[in-house]
Amino acid sequence: MNPDRPRKIGFDRKLDRDWLDATAGRLASGATPQQTRTAVYRLLEGVLSGDASNSARGKTLTVLSAIWLNVPAAIEPLRVEVLARFNEVTPDERLALHWTMMLAAYPFFLDVAAQTGKLLSLNGDCTFAQIHRRMVDRWGERSTLTRAVQRILRSMVGWGALQEGASGGDYQPLPQRLPVAEATTALLLEGLLHAEGHGLDLEALTGHPALFPFDLHLNPLALRQQTRLRVHRQGDQRDWVEVSAR
Repeated sequence: MNPDRPRKIGFDRKLDRDWLDATAGRLASGATPQQTRTAVYRLLEGVLSGDASNSARGKTLTVLSAIWLNVPAAIEPLRVEVLARFNEVTPDERLALHWTMMLAAYPFFLDVAAQTGKLLSLNGDCTFAQIHRRMVDRWGERSTLTRAVQRILRSMVGWGALQEGASGGDYQPLPQRLPVAEATTALLLEGLLHAEGHGLDLEALTGHPALFPFDLHLNPLALRQQTRLRVHRQGDQRDWVEVSAR
């Protein structure tokens, strides 16, 4: 996780995929962030309670805004390119584009996704208790942590990125990972690098556990052509990938 980013949970609401699609779709169609914020707030009316910023509706809009509307300047070029693809890709790839921005926006989401992916890889399934324990080890005991982990996992199930097991609190991977084309894969990897805050060798990057729902398709030569990424060969002949300082 990027050490320069505040260790704030932030992502503590269950998000429907329709809300994410509505937010990104309006931006991709030319609406301003303020126009989009107003439209999504109206969309949530009657679905979530309250009108104040600390209501269920207000808190959900805050999470959606951090993902798509109020991004840091360093992430803005990535968002621009993600939005340029958003209305042209498959539903599976749209989820990958949301995932890109969620990784870049929320360190807590990165950690929940990574711990889930590690457990699925090790055991073939995982439980809420296992993920929660690992998150407490990394983030400490917090009053909001349990609820945030629950809501992220429930969101992942609702998005079609994770499956519930036979018992409550059990989770399983998808029967088949969601296919992601090369151009979207490159954006997803860029979002992950922003989230991590440092470079990774190509094998670790493409096999990162936080990307567990996706079947990535990547041409390393095409990755070298990404202007916002820098790929160079290390002494042990591994390809090292990092966000370009240019």
